[in-house]
Amino acid sequence: MTELAQEGQKKKKNLEAQDEILDQDSRAGAQAGGKKLRLTLVEDEQSLLFGFQQTLKERGLKNFELGDIVAEALATVPKEWWDAKVEEITPLEWKLHAALENPDMREKLMSLLNGKK
Repeated sequence: MTELAQEGQKKKKNLEAQDEILDQDSRAGAQAGGKKLRLTLVEDEQSLLFGFQQTLKERGLKNFELGDIVAEALATVPKEWWDAKVEEITPLEWKLHAALENPDMREKLMSLLNGKK
């Protein structure tokens, strides 16, 4: 088996393990009144999260709540980062539609389109 195929199998096994942990974590979070989010993380073996998970396993932790840990880590990301990310990935069509709904912005857009400053 090639090195690339072996790496692919490792990632697939890691993904399956993470999915299982996320399923368990999601059920626990939903029971605690949290909103259940399902996502798939594909982590490189050099990533911090993968290394963190491996370290916990090496230290004998078997049933740790990875979802809770990731949620805690995400909670440390500042609101400004989330706001900037939303702006970055928002489609231009949505921004244009929102601008057209605002009377002041609509007037500015119409002026711009008509060649006025």
